[in-house]
Amino acid sequence: MKNPFKPCWTLAPVALVAVSAAQAAAQAPSPFASVEPPEPPPQQAVQVERGRPRPVIDGVGRVLSIPAKVVFWDRRVDSHEVSPQTEEKAVEFLEAHDVDEVMVRVNQYDPLGEWRRLRENDELGAGWRYTVGSVYTLGYTLFPGRVFGGDWYNPFTNSMHLYSDIPALAMEQAAYAKDVRQRETPGVYASTNALPIVGLLQDTRTKDEVYRYVDANGDLSERKEARRVLEPRLGAQIGGDIGSVAPGRGLWALGGAVFGHFTGGIRASVIEPAEPAKPTE
Repeated sequence: MKNPFKPCWTLAPVALVAVSAAQAAAQAPSPFASVEPPEPPPQQAVQVERGRPRPVIDGVGRVLSIPAKVVFWDRRVDSHEVSPQTEEKAVEFLEAHDVDEVMVRVNQYDPLGEWRRLRENDELGAGWRYTVGSVYTLGYTLFPGRVFGGDWYNPFTNSMHLYSDIPALAMEQAAYAKDVRQRETPGVYASTNALPIVGLLQDTRTKDEVYRYVDANGDLSERKEARRVLEPRLGAQIGGDIGSVAPGRGLWALGGAVFGHFTGGIRASVIEPAEPAKPTE
């Protein structure tokens, strides 16, 4: 998921996408092709790692996250205190959809581990990993979410990064992981999602995936909260993408978030409690 309020390094993959896509179109075997193992490897469980408490660093992160807290009107945004319940929701989503080998990093900064995962992630072709994936991982290294925040999923390392104590946001990253892993050409798909406007289709798809999941498995409050949380995020992403090709990116993102609060409130208000199952005779 793209964060319209993160530093502009997230737009850097755009140029690399165009170059890489041209190479991938060639008929000859390419390093951008996904590796085909002779036999499916054994399924590995979802991994979870938590960062150690760093009061000073996390305090700086909370101060820097004040604008995002105000825009999304939620003190849990980039709180750098992710509860076990939020972590559990993300893991349950992944396991329910048989998405394995994902690393869930909870308020953790581990650049060496991410570069290692970039090298070892054979689900994506080496060409994609070492071009677009390197830009993503370099951004993580230079602009650590432990300070700057921003929940996101890196498809090139197959890692989720959680800094907000909001289950719906955690499940959204898990939904993106599911979306990427089920693609026949995950490198192409993940790289094109870095493009402005183009990636909005994926943003919409993952949010709808979360809505379906909480509607089937969550209670009334979880179903309502998902709309109130994710609609402003989608609005900010739409505004941010418009702002990437027009002046005033921050204002576009802010306006999109405000509109998302409006639509999210409406969508949440029309949700009714599920009818209890009728007893069988």
